[in-house]
Amino acid sequence: MDVNATPDRFAVVIDDESIILAGMEIMLDTWGYRVLAAEDVETVLAKLPGHPVPDVILSDYRLRDGWSGITAVRAVREACGADIPAIILTGDTGAELMAAAKAEQVRILHKPVQPNDLRRQIEALIAPA
Repeated sequence: MDVNATPDRFAVVIDDESIILAGMEIMLDTWGYRVLAAEDVETVLAKLPGHPVPDVILSDYRLRDGWSGITAVRAVREACGADIPAIILTGDTGAELMAAAKAEQVRILHKPVQPNDLRRQIEALIAPA
């Protein structure tokens, strides 16, 4: 991406594994996104004020301090006062997760996710209706 370009999309990424978080941040940046990335929900919520409403939330399912991707998405949506499109990346295939994701209107992608597949999923979620 051109370093002088002004990305017009904003993504929030939550993953408690720092190497995955860094990789996601770099990948989204190359796709033209401004990124707020953090290893925990509290950090995201503390840094959100002053940012625009995110275009998309990407979260791992299993987070630290008792948070899940579902509760993280809910917290970010509530903080922003908006129904932000969200994707949870997980290896979990349990019925409880699927039911919660459906109830919260969150898309589930099972790991490993190829970058091009993730990009297509994000673009489909945030494309204008």
